[in-house]
Order: sequence, then C-alpha cells, then structure tokens
Amino acid sequence: MTITATVNDDETITFEWDENNPKESMLNTWTEQDFLNAILNYCKEVIGEEEYNKIIEEHQKESCKPNENESKTQS
Repeated sequence: MTITATVNDDETITFEWDENNPKESMLNTWTEQDFLNAILNYCKEVIGEEEYNKIIEEHQKESCKPNENESKTQS
C-alpha cells in the first residue's frame, strides 16, 4: 500500500493513492470524515485513550477562547 499525504499551503491535507489497486481502492469511497476517524482512532490506539482524551479536551478549551488578536469593538 502506498498512500501519500501532502500538507498544502493552506494547511489542508491531500491524500493520494492508486485508485485501481485492489487494496487501496477501498479509499475511493471514503469521505473526509472517514479519513478523520481513521487518523483519530489510530492516535487513540498509539497514545492510549486516556491521554488522547486529555489532548482533545485541552484542544476544545483552546478553540473556545476568544482570539486575542481580534480588534475590540469600539463603543
């Protein structure tokens, strides 16, 4: 299996594979969510569910904070 992942300038990731390869062709029907789930499940497997959950929780806290670089609204 030869699947390549490229990080693009806009920070998106592009995956490429041989669409005609019997093993790789299963990816032909995958959605973006399927790829995300596969990556997240592998992370969970590698670092352990407890550590994974801590990282996700911290990320959610950070993403909920207001952007300090945004200009404040003037009254």
